[in-house]
Amino acid sequence: MRRTALLFAAPFALALAACEGGATGPADASLSEAEARELAAAWDGVAAGAIAGFGPLFSVQEAGGPSAAATTSTTSFKRQHACPAGGASTIEGQRVVTRDPATRTGSMQMNATRTDSACTLPARGRREGTVTITGSPNIQLAANGAWTNGVPGVHTHTQKGSFAWSRSTGGTGTCTVDLTATLTPATQTYTLTGAFCGRTVNVTRTS
Repeated sequence: MRRTALLFAAPFALALAACEGGATGPADASLSEAEARELAAAWDGVAAGAIAGFGPLFSVQEAGGPSAAATTSTTSFKRQHACPAGGASTIEGQRVVTRDPATRTGSMQMNATRTDSACTLPARGRREGTVTITGSPNIQLAANGAWTNGVPGVHTHTQKGSFAWSRSTGGTGTCTVDLTATLTPATQTYTLTGAFCGRTVNVTRTS
């Protein structure tokens, strides 16, 4: 039996990692441009690790399969992922998935909260110690996508909120996140716009 599935962990991982190539604007008062880029990628990697535990969030069967009835399912979830140098990040929320195997169509909506608890990441360069992140208060994640005849359409997700950070070698601050990422499977194009740690982000990548 052939199945079509889409894993949503990848767009989350690519979104903030793309900041490394497209951030502009004035630096945070205490966080350099290079630190902001690397912190974004490392911080997002923690979320990607937590989300990866879901596996495919959606799958459909061919018409005539044993699950031919259209369904809507709502699932609550909570995932915790250890950070590289200590602490953890918790992602908790709800997913609503609709699927119609007869027409091989469906949709997914996800709303979640990410809370970092002393999530500690290596700073830029080993001599620069670590950066510890704590939700201030947290990050809101929202995602949605749809499928038509088994083919995935445009997927969009947003990440909004703020966290407090402190550097082991000295320095503290607050980082605000307001990002929108879009994945267009037909053209294999990712776009990322918004702000991260006081920087304007506008990135387009095609694989």
